[in-house]
Amino acid sequence: QEAEREVPVECGPGCADAEPLATAGPCVWPRCGRRRRIANPHMRAFWASALALCLGTAGWLALAPLFAVVRVDLGLCDNDAALRRLPEGERVAACACGEACKATMWNANIAAGLLDILTRFLLQSAIERLGPARMNCTLLSLGALAVALSAAIQDATQLLVVRFFISCLASTALVSNFWSATMFSTSTAGRATITAAGWGDLGGGLVQAFMPIAYSMLHDGAGVSLAASWRLPMVVIAALCAVLAAWTIICTQDTAEGRLDMASSAKARRAGYVKVITDWRVALLVGQNSACSGAKFVLYNILVSHCMDAFGLDLVAAGVLAMCFGGVGFLTKLLLGVVSEKLQTRWTMQGRLWVHFLALYFQAICLFGFGCLDGSTGGWPLALVVLVCLSACA
Repeated sequence: QEAEREVPVECGPGCADAEPLATAGPCVWPRCGRRRRIANPHMRAFWASALALCLGTAGWLALAPLFAVVRVDLGLCDNDAALRRLPEGERVAACACGEACKATMWNANIAAGLLDILTRFLLQSAIERLGPARMNCTLLSLGALAVALSAAIQDATQLLVVRFFISCLASTALVSNFWSATMFSTSTAGRATITAAGWGDLGGGLVQAFMPIAYSMLHDGAGVSLAASWRLPMVVIAALCAVLAAWTIICTQDTAEGRLDMASSAKARRAGYVKVITDWRVALLVGQNSACSGAKFVLYNILVSHCMDAFGLDLVAAGVLAMCFGGVGFLTKLLLGVVSEKLQTRWTMQGRLWVHFLALYFQAICLFGFGCLDGSTGGWPLALVVLVCLSACA
């Protein structure tokens, strides 16, 4: 019942405490509290949104690091007939991915963003009706189903379909932003939001290495067939998303008081949608977010395949290189959240705008530099340096 929901005694409706970790001597653990005790519902909301972003991004991008394997298993390579006569261990390296094969991969990457775009237009009203906890649970459950079904695809059409539906997991980012705004005070909501976003980068980076390593262990180490070796890790990620969805609905709440009630909230008095999207400042932020998130999305989807083709790396090494891109993004977001708040305190909004400008400017330089690299112009060591700088800006 609603009376059983908890309120943090030290914070009130908008908590000013955004410290996600607790320490005792050398031990560190997440600050979560327990559901039916007066302890930290705001931090459970933070961890629910951060882990949803982490696993949601991992599920969203899980197929991308193994495209070099998937295209062989689905028969998309131009020399598919010749590949079938080779031992399974030699097929991935021998695949000749021509125009038709590359077009299928690009179409799959495009499909992986379409549902996310659609849901972001509709999700605000859905969050206000269901609340962020139920909305995150819904997205994770649907995403887990789509990720699990992706382990059963047999052709290019099915690949496009599952990539389309998996992209609903990317919308957990919008739920995270909303949840932080309702659970934390204005002084700490920004830090909570950007820290949770860093966990999204961490999930995107970890999956770049996890999928190739899991495939290599199953196929090369345990002798599992090529088809099963890339499908089994997809089931693991789907199971993790399902477990997190269950924990979210059982152990979290929308606000410090319990269920979200937009009718009694000041945020319910929002401007009309047309008025918002016609504001030039909103249009500027849309363009900036499109540039940053769009570039990152493209890189996550092609990075492993690109490193294999351009730098001659094997699947696992390319995955580890791609993981560094996401890992650095996680660390820099933790730092930039604090820096942005300090600049806001010192120079008001102008301080945040300088952070935005410098990050976007240097991201453009790093993107251009990375595009100029291949095996003859610096190789993977220089590419790693550029990727680290790019991730710090994006």
